[in-house]
Amino acid sequence: MSDQLPLPEFLAFLGKTELKPGGSYATGAAIRMADLTSGEHVLVVGPHAANTALFVSMTTQTTTEALVKEESEKVTESDPALKRRSTARIGRIEEMPFDKEHFDAALIEATLSYQSPDQQLSTLREVFRVLKPGGRIALHELAWRQPPTPDVERKLADVWQGAVYPGVARAWWDLLEAAGFEDVKNELAVVSYFTRQGLTADEGESAVEIFHNAFGSEQALDRFYAAYREFAENRRYYGVIIATATKP
Repeated sequence: MSDQLPLPEFLAFLGKTELKPGGSYATGAAIRMADLTSGEHVLVVGPHAANTALFVSMTTQTTTEALVKEESEKVTESDPALKRRSTARIGRIEEMPFDKEHFDAALIEATLSYQSPDQQLSTLREVFRVLKPGGRIALHELAWRQPPTPDVERKLADVWQGAVYPGVARAWWDLLEAAGFEDVKNELAVVSYFTRQGLTADEGESAVEIFHNAFGSEQALDRFYAAYREFAENRRYYGVIIATATKP
């Protein structure tokens, strides 16, 4: 049943293509904060990583490698020059198929918050391994704007229907520093899944179709409205952290 899928997959079932809680704004902000420069080699991980890697190469003149889970997630690019600059490799972020000190920077999107805290630390240490000294990590993940009450934690679990582990900003800082990174900087953004501005920026004219598809069944509509209401009523708790840090 589609209404039993984890929230991002449920939204994808309704036709949403931008599945990161911070949407296209968070991607752009993370790229800006990472200060990517022409010629650098960048790792990209997250939903639709191959598409994001192409975007990063086009906008920053960097070479990118996307980490994808299977062959179908790779994309075909007709521009020969861009095809050479943006590639994809199948693998797992917990044990990446790259040599140590392989990248100048890494962009990690909507990935760590779906792992347990222990897994988050192991993953960040793996990212640390594949970065060159002086390399930067940029990430954006679901976060708590303030420590949640037990009731809010329960409500998030109810609407998400899947494993999700947001942390307050200080907790994300602690994880980055525990993995060996330093010079952490961050900003907070809104969860764009259900805001009018976020839906328009992320989906354009297709935003109307998402609402239309939500009305396709009573179960889907109930699920969509419950999630919309939760993120609207408790917006003081929900946010997206966009953070950068450096490998010494």
